[in-house]
Amino acid sequence: MTRLILFLFLCLLLLAGCGPGNDGVALQTDYLERLQRVLEAPQFTAFDSRSVSQYRLPPRRERLVAIAEVRIGLLDLLIDARHCPHLQQLISQRNSSLGKQLMPSQRLGYEGDLLRALDACLPHLNDNTALKKTLLHIADEKRQQLHAVFWNALNGSAEFEHYLRFADQALTIGARPDEAALDALQRLASIGASLPQQLPPSAETLEPLFFALYASEQGGRLITSLASLTHHLDEGSTMMELRQKHRPPCPLGRATNRGRILQNIFIRFYAGGLQPYVAQIDQHGQHWQAVLRQLQHIEGIPPATREHLQRLAGEQESLWLDFRAATARHVKAWQTLLDSCELAPGQAGWNGASDDP
Repeated sequence: MTRLILFLFLCLLLLAGCGPGNDGVALQTDYLERLQRVLEAPQFTAFDSRSVSQYRLPPRRERLVAIAEVRIGLLDLLIDARHCPHLQQLISQRNSSLGKQLMPSQRLGYEGDLLRALDACLPHLNDNTALKKTLLHIADEKRQQLHAVFWNALNGSAEFEHYLRFADQALTIGARPDEAALDALQRLASIGASLPQQLPPSAETLEPLFFALYASEQGGRLITSLASLTHHLDEGSTMMELRQKHRPPCPLGRATNRGRILQNIFIRFYAGGLQPYVAQIDQHGQHWQAVLRQLQHIEGIPPATREHLQRLAGEQESLWLDFRAATARHVKAWQTLLDSCELAPGQAGWNGASDDP
C-alpha cells in the first residue's frame, strides 16, 4: 500500500512538471537540443530553475522605514473642534485597538483621509489658537512622512511581495499580459510619484490595487521566463559562434547540406517556434520594466528595495537588459551563420518554407 501511494505521488509530480506552466521552458529546451544535434556541439548547460533565487526579495525588515508616531489628543479635539466631526471620527478610529493594528496598505489610505480631514477642519478654527497651530504642525509632519508611509505600504504588503517573487514556472505559450496587475502597479507608482502634493486615495480605493497584484501569477512567472530565455538564448548563441569560428558549416561560403538543415531549424523551430515566445515575453516585459523603473525614482525608496528593482529592471546590469542583450546576440549569431552559407533572408539560397524534420 505504501509503495502504491509513493508511486502515485511520483506520477503526480511528473504530471505537474509536464503541465502547461512549463511549456515555455520545454519549447526552449527542444529548440536547443535540435540546434545542438545539427551543429554537433557539446552538451549545453541546462537551465537551473534554482538560479532565479538570486532575484529573491530582501528580507522585509530591510525594506521597511521607521516612522515617528504623530498622534492627536482626542480630548482637546472634542472640546475645541466641534465643527470637525469627520476629523474627530478618524482620530477616534486610529486611537482604538483596531486602529492601532492597521496594515501598512491601510495606513496609507488612512493618512490620506486624515490629511484631507485636517485641511477641511483648519478653516473652521480661530487663528492663533493653540489647537490650530498644533494641527498645522501635525499636518506638515504627516505630509513629510507620506513617502515613508507609501513605501511601507508596498514593502509591508504580502501583495507587492507576491507580485515580485520569482515563480517555479515560466509564462505559458500564448499567455496574454495581465493588464489588471500591471495597471494596478502603474497606479500605485503614480500615487507615490505625486506625493505629497497629491494625497493618497482612501483605503477603499487602494485595496483593489493591492488585490490585483496578489491575484496575478504573471509577475513571478515573467521573472522566471526572462531568466530561462536569457540562459537558453546565450547557450544557443555560444554553440553557433563556436561552430562558425572553428568548423564553419559552409567553409566555401556556399550552401551545404548542413547549412540547409540549419536553415530549416531557423525557419521551423526558431522563427516558427521560439521567436514568437521571445516576442511574447518581450511584450509582457516592456510595461513591467517601465513601471519598475518608475518606482525606482520615487522619493524615499529604501536602499534594499531600490537595489532589488534595479537588479530586475535597472538601466545597467539587470535581468531585463540581460534578456534584451541575449535576444540581440542570438539574432546576430543566426544572421552571421546563414549569411556565410548564402541562406539568409534576401540571399539567393533563402527558402522561407521549412522542410519536415
